[in-house]
Amino acid sequence: MGAFVKLLDLLLFVYFLLIAIIAPLFDGQVALPKHVFPPVLIDLKSWYTQQHGDYLVSEKPHIFVGLFGF
Repeated sequence: MGAFVKLLDLLLFVYFLLIAIIAPLFDGQVALPKHVFPPVLIDLKSWYTQQHGDYLVSEKPHIFVGLFGF
């Protein structure tokens, strides 16, 4: 049982670490200029907005940009 808990802790740690790195890079594209980010992240954001139709990310309303505190 102890090994299972340690494995679960490791998986959760890796997941939370990835979220802590990826979320600001993806959400930061809403408020910051495009030239700050690598082309891979810009392509990922445009794929996401086209695939899922997320108008908040594509149209960038002022209230949404203000939520990020930039």
